[in-house]
Amino acid sequence: MFRRFMVCWLALAVAVSSAVVAQVDPGFGSLHQEGQHVGILWVPDRLQDACEYQEHWYLFADYEYPGREHPIETVIEMGDDPGIETVEQFKELMAEEYPGGHHVTVVAIEHREDCR
Repeated sequence: MFRRFMVCWLALAVAVSSAVVAQVDPGFGSLHQEGQHVGILWVPDRLQDACEYQEHWYLFADYEYPGREHPIETVIEMGDDPGIETVEQFKELMAEEYPGGHHVTVVAIEHREDCR
């Protein structure tokens, strides 16, 4: 029960923080806070005019959730994609290379005239 609550809370916190940042282009990136590597971001390819897409965040234990009470700058540095094609591949690679992290899926929805 507690784990399920924490996963839901984490997903909401990441969704809110990413919504403030802006749309993330497809690709693979590193998350940094105060010069420290705190996570990995993968956004699968999507149609250019897609109204909805997913971002996959793999957060290390030292990732801090930004908020009004705790402002912290989170920088995304896009890098080379290691050829990830599925969410399962991403999760397996992350668990193997960075044990102890948490996978969070963020659903991003475009608010454009043609996305109703």
